[in-house]
Order: sequence, then C-alpha cells, then structure tokens
Amino acid sequence: MESQITSAPYKRISPGYMLLMLISTFAISIIYYRMALLFSENPMPMFDYVVFTCITAIIILGAYQIFFWVQNNNYFFKTRTLAIGLDKYIPFWPIWIWPYSFFYYIMIGMVVIQISSLSEGLYHIFGGLMVLLAQCICFMIFPCRVPQSYREYEVKNTSTRYLKFVQGLDNGRNCFPSMHNSVAAYVGLVLLPTIGIWSYVFIASIAISSLLVKQHQLLDIVPGLLLGWGIHTLVTLV
Repeated sequence: MESQITSAPYKRISPGYMLLMLISTFAISIIYYRMALLFSENPMPMFDYVVFTCITAIIILGAYQIFFWVQNNNYFFKTRTLAIGLDKYIPFWPIWIWPYSFFYYIMIGMVVIQISSLSEGLYHIFGGLMVLLAQCICFMIFPCRVPQSYREYEVKNTSTRYLKFVQGLDNGRNCFPSMHNSVAAYVGLVLLPTIGIWSYVFIASIAISSLLVKQHQLLDIVPGLLLGWGIHTLVTLV
C-alpha cells in the first residue's frame, strides 16, 4: 500500500523574483535605518543595516527551507493531534490572522531597528537558529497537526483569503510546540528593553491569535512560549 504523504508546496523561484527580493532587501534596510534614527538611542551606520538585513534575509530563507524539509520528512513516527476538550470552546475568528502573520513579522523586523552593533545582531540570529533547531528536533520526533476540520471553512473575505494563503504554504504537520509562539517569546524578550510592556502584549497577541485562527491547539502554546524563553535565557547567559 502506498503511503499518503502530503508535501508542502515547493515553488520554483524565477530570476526576476530573486532580483525583486534583492532590491527589496536593500530598500528595507534603508527603512530600518531611518526608523532606527527615530527609535534607537544608539543606531548603527546605514551600511551596517544593509549588511545585517542582507544576512538576515539569507538566513531566514534558508531557515524556512529547513522548516519545510522537516515538515516533508517527519514521517518516522506517528502523527498526533493534541486537541483537548477545551479547544472546542475556542471560536474561529479569522480576522486574527493579521496579528498572527502580519504583525508578527513587523515585530521580528523591530529587532533590526533596536540593535546597536552587528555583533549584537549576530547573537540574536544565533538565538533564532537555536529556536529553529530545537523546534525541528521536536517536529521530527513528535509530529503533530491540528484536526482537519480546523482548515475547513468558507473563504468569504480578505481575512479568510489571507488565512487560506498562509495555510497553503505548509501542510500543517509542524504544530508542537508552536513555533510562532517560541519565536514571539524570543523576539519579545529581545525587544523588552526597548518597548517594555508592549513586548508582553506582542507575545500574548500571538498566543491568542494562534488559537483563534485554529493554527494551533492549547497544548501547543505553552511549550512554544517556554522554548522561546529558554533559548533567550541561554543565549543571554553565554
């Protein structure tokens, strides 16, 4: 009997698209520099933002390839669904996709704005890679997904269309622990000295939105938050 394996949709990237990403990276680095002049007490020279943004973009693209590779190859162990009784009482509010997937990336970009040196930025990148490594180990040995019914809904407005687009980028097998929440916890703690209590608002908004858009279950959330906190604590001590 042939095994039924659902792969994430890999897409060919055209040279034109690569050129667009390259130009966008330089444009974004200039935006980061201008924002740092407004919000950072000790901004780096503009060229340092160009260097760091380029490095970050390459690492993020590579990290996503690792994430999707694990997702397409974590079939060594039984796939589980961790839904519990309380999950059925959580409503489906697709409008929360905007903090989950839009606000989330804006806050990650804030890390670039608040760093004061390339070495500091590299430490943050190292911490992010440690989060990815820990997540991928969990995904490989304990593959989990949300119930299929969570992805069955009517696409009728901008929020549901965007949610369907986000869900179309993966096959939903990398659920436990929630990587959105581990990254949010790590990034929020990195930004804590700069934005204070708003860091906790950011972390909470990602945890809540993860549930309300049905991308995760309750049991995915706390382990993800603890993982992000643990990695941040470890990197800070080194």
